[in-house]
Amino acid sequence: MTKLTELSLYFPQLPQALENIRILHISDLHTRGFRSKEQKIRQVIRQGFDMLVCTGDSCYQLCLGEPFRESGHRQTPAPIGVSRYGLVGPVHTDTALAVFRRLLADITFPLGAFAVQGNHDSNEFMAGLPELGVTVLNNQTRQIGLGDCQFNIMGLRGYGRSAIDIPQALLQMDPLLFTIALSHYPEATESLAAAGVDLVLLGHTHGGQLRLPGGRPLTTHTYTGIKYAVGLERIINSYSYTHRGTGYTMFPMRIFCPAEIVRFTLHQGDFANTTISSSEIS
Repeated sequence: MTKLTELSLYFPQLPQALENIRILHISDLHTRGFRSKEQKIRQVIRQGFDMLVCTGDSCYQLCLGEPFRESGHRQTPAPIGVSRYGLVGPVHTDTALAVFRRLLADITFPLGAFAVQGNHDSNEFMAGLPELGVTVLNNQTRQIGLGDCQFNIMGLRGYGRSAIDIPQALLQMDPLLFTIALSHYPEATESLAAAGVDLVLLGHTHGGQLRLPGGRPLTTHTYTGIKYAVGLERIINSYSYTHRGTGYTMFPMRIFCPAEIVRFTLHQGDFANTTISSSEIS
């Protein structure tokens, strides 16, 4: 089961030019081919959006442990097989690129398509995305124009937490503009909100994937525990949203945590007007 989660987000500080902007958020697809969930994403994409964002882990990789090894701020793929890094399988790079080619075929996003690297995304996969019309943000911020208005789109590289460089991304951010940030890891949330980012979009946790009946995740694979593990959070004048993901890395099951595709519509107005709804994609 895959849900379409729809959020109407209200911000007092939203420029009038960004009123009614529609953003499609996909994350943690871990694709193994153009199967049912990929067909549902394509079905939703065809409805038309102003912008597409992807917060990492598009590639499938069988992995028990870390898929990379770190030396300072440098990450390289861990050896395939069993080693001190755990059980690490190959990244299905070609499959993921073929799937994205089909997902995005004949589709345009007036404000662009943007992606950040997740901990299971190979460098080769990220290098192939620009040919498909997707802008990769590696600790970078760009200004996007909409008529006489501009806004910031920021992306943090997520091939391991030490790959994140928030100060580098902030150096390129215009603090006077409305800012949307993409990060694979939720741990970046509070730093980004404190720096003036208005909307932080996140992945990695799968919403827990396995949750108790009340919705509490059994595990989140983050340093912040259940905080920012799933769904919408308000942080003073900012919002964060942690995507439940559409795929899985190990166990092909979800308990009280259905896969999702997320659609945001931005509005100018009081935070209290924000609404969330969810429906199953048939």
